[in-house]
Amino acid sequence: MALLDDLPDAVRASLVGVRDGEELVDGTRLSLAGDIGRDGSFGERWLIADRRAVYVATVGKGGGVTRDLELALSQIREVRIDTLVGSGALIVETNSGATIEALRFSAALAPKFGVAARALEAMAKDEEPPETSAADVERKVCPKCGDPLPDDTNVCVKCVDKRAVLRRLLSYAFPFRMQCILIAVLMLAGTAVGVVPPIFQQRLTDEVLVPHKHFGWIGGIVLGLILVSVLSRALTIWRGRLAAWISNRMVYVLRTQAYNRLQDLSLGYYDKRQTGSLLARVTQDVNELQNFMVDGIQFFLVNSLTIVGILVIMFRYNWLLTLLVLIPVPITVYLVNATWKRLRGRLVRLYYLRSNLSASLTSVLSGVRVVKAFAQEEREKDQFEDRSAKLRDATSYYDMGVATYFPMIEFVTTLGVYIIWLIGGREVFGNLSNKPSEGMTLGVLGMFLSYTAMLLGPLQGMTRIADWLSRSTASAERVFEVIDAEPDIQSAEDAVRMPRIEGHVELRSVRFSYDKNQPVLDGVSIDVKAGEMIGLVGHSGAGKSTIINLLSRFYDVKEGAILIDGVDIRKIDLGDLRRQIGVVLQEPYLFPGSIADNIKYAHPDAGPEEIMQAAKAANAHEFIMRFPDGYDTFVGERGARLSGGERQRISIARAILHDPRILILDEATASVDTQTEKKIQDAIARLVAGRTTFAIAHRLSTLRNADRLMVIERGKLVELGTHDELLAKPDGVFRKLVDLQREVNQINEL
Repeated sequence: MALLDDLPDAVRASLVGVRDGEELVDGTRLSLAGDIGRDGSFGERWLIADRRAVYVATVGKGGGVTRDLELALSQIREVRIDTLVGSGALIVETNSGATIEALRFSAALAPKFGVAARALEAMAKDEEPPETSAADVERKVCPKCGDPLPDDTNVCVKCVDKRAVLRRLLSYAFPFRMQCILIAVLMLAGTAVGVVPPIFQQRLTDEVLVPHKHFGWIGGIVLGLILVSVLSRALTIWRGRLAAWISNRMVYVLRTQAYNRLQDLSLGYYDKRQTGSLLARVTQDVNELQNFMVDGIQFFLVNSLTIVGILVIMFRYNWLLTLLVLIPVPITVYLVNATWKRLRGRLVRLYYLRSNLSASLTSVLSGVRVVKAFAQEEREKDQFEDRSAKLRDATSYYDMGVATYFPMIEFVTTLGVYIIWLIGGREVFGNLSNKPSEGMTLGVLGMFLSYTAMLLGPLQGMTRIADWLSRSTASAERVFEVIDAEPDIQSAEDAVRMPRIEGHVELRSVRFSYDKNQPVLDGVSIDVKAGEMIGLVGHSGAGKSTIINLLSRFYDVKEGAILIDGVDIRKIDLGDLRRQIGVVLQEPYLFPGSIADNIKYAHPDAGPEEIMQAAKAANAHEFIMRFPDGYDTFVGERGARLSGGERQRISIARAILHDPRILILDEATASVDTQTEKKIQDAIARLVAGRTTFAIAHRLSTLRNADRLMVIERGKLVELGTHDELLAKPDGVFRKLVDLQREVNQINEL
């Protein structure tokens, strides 16, 4: 178990003699260091447990140790984690009903203490603590460099295996391999044609523009230069169009795979990530890849071929001068590597700030009605300005680094030109050659200068290819991370096909938690007959919606089982299950489009008559026909053009058309007025007929017609019975909830 931090000697010594002179540390089963002291400031505080008790000890500033808590494990009823602002608290509830805050810790230590809470509960029940791996309790870091990883990705920009990513990226070009071969041929041809003009210019200088030479050749040479230029441009256009055709199809496959995977992933994946961050992967990261595949790969290959071709020609004419020209190249390579080591950290911060800004913008625009309802426009402007300013500063810091370092690198690269002028110029005048016929001519000098100028562009560009490659491979890795993500919820290999579900539902000792730190459901059991209506009652956060999520198999139970018609829900084909479960939420989500499109969302092939019948059953037909466009009325973003009650009735019509065998109503009438609620209740009454129904309701009186009520309190099923049976219990939880709601209603009426 990864819950044994090394106890300091002072803490160890303070525990000696606690139990009849026995040194507790010999039997330690748990020892964790907290980082918040008793006074709320940062300090060292220890949680320790042996086979009999749990202890809390504080290490003072002078090194002294104070024992703050000693509690027998047999006295512990429950251990939980309370999440606070930027921190958490380990709460212990005793069998006598006392609640003890054992210690606090920063948010960074929450995973460790969440596991510790479960371990202490197991010890209190005289059970073995659950097996714990380092991954359960340690902060997520890069396994190579040790840098912390952001919550929404496992990609470390510093340590991305560029070769592996490039190999995988290029595998997407395999279906277009013939076109890629053609591009390679065009590159070779274009490079060969591109290095020809300086040779023509050398001949023009040495053979034509010299007295008593071949002046008549001038027309042919100039015509040759024109033809070479035209051919070079034609090859470039052909290659560029073909590369754009291939890259866009590769990106189409990537984007489609990423989106399809996002559709397949379970809700647990989205719970841990920001929507804006995922949006950035499917848009910004894919666009970055498209730019690299259209321009970057061509840029690298063409420049590489150009450099090789030019060097071959230069070596043929004067190998010594060519070597002298290349002297700055290794210096340039060294400077580029050193520069990127300095800029890499800036690039990492730039990406995270850009992703956070995108996520923030998505969140605010999605909730723009709330922003305006609470007049928080100025606050959101200030927050966006602050985030945008941080991105501006980070971008400026990165860009200024690029603007500072690369001109210096480019200067080093241009030193080859000065070497040619110095050495080549001296040779032209015969200062370094006793054989003028074999020495440097004016034409050869001009050719060397032209080739050196042609080298500068590719060499300087190659210094920036590292930046391009880093950004593109990091983008590719983030996209691949989405594509490679495995859904937590999927059909089993031996899944049972159930095209027709009867609706018999059974929960057997169901336990569940979202984040491993706090159990949300603890041993819930119930047997529901087909066609029975079950009402779910309890305080906010009691676990009602979690039961709904588990029934829909948005998540899987941690312990126990949920059975439908006697089959474990995890064994049922996921498509068959979801097609026969209908959900009506408190805040119904409508997609941009027409009213008809939203009603037939789960049944795209439904005809106008079926849509209209569903709307009538949902008491929606009347208000729909009041719109000038009727069922073709555009509902706006999230149904913004409709009232809450209208959206809810369209949602019910959607569920009616879906015709589910199991129906889930999650606060379906919580946000509407009394008159609208009556219409919705009538629609729901028609909807639930003959279907197994689980209903959560804000107004407890609306559950009067339920066959049975489940009363959930802190994840446990504390009461089960009919409305009248539970109401007859004077000290029952349900009775207290009803009395409290009546008092609130009376106050509101005043």
